[in-house]
Amino acid sequence: MERRGLSEPALEPRRPLPMPVQVPRRNFEGLFVHALKPTGGFAQSLRDIGYDGEAAQEYYPLSVWRAALGVARRYAFAGEPPEVANRALGHKYVEGFAQTLVGRIFATAAPLLGTERCLTRLPTYLKAGREDMRMLLEPVQAREWRVRVVDPDPLPDFVAGVVEGVLRRTRVSPRVEVLERQSTGYVLRVGWDER
Repeated sequence: MERRGLSEPALEPRRPLPMPVQVPRRNFEGLFVHALKPTGGFAQSLRDIGYDGEAAQEYYPLSVWRAALGVARRYAFAGEPPEVANRALGHKYVEGFAQTLVGRIFATAAPLLGTERCLTRLPTYLKAGREDMRMLLEPVQAREWRVRVVDPDPLPDFVAGVVEGVLRRTRVSPRVEVLERQSTGYVLRVGWDER
């Protein structure tokens, strides 16, 4: 019989496997139910990749979100370059989100908060949609900020469109430029002019 003594190394507890990234239903509802309102082949293509607006789940895998964005680019922005289509989808996302309960509250508060305060709240809003992303903000000068987004599955033009859409709610004319693109994130230059 084999005996084990105290000098033997203890087994390390197993670390739980990381949970796959989940995207909440509200992201899909803002873009598809309220903004794009897919029908026919568009709606069927979304069902084919795992999203059915009439039988929505609370959360979807990130792969379904990305596939749904691909379907939206093909149907809503056919013929546009991917960067242009993704930015336009970001604008549509904010339009649709503003029609949800939480979005209506934000859309009402945004002009009162002002541009810089809305901008500084973007990291919180971003995390609510994708917990695996981080946004770091740095003021550069008056009405210009540098935004670094850490994102293991980057889609910088979509987020640039979202940022533009959010800042428009504060009644300014925003300019968002993608400065750097990397496999783990990107950098945006965010500026605006008062209307």
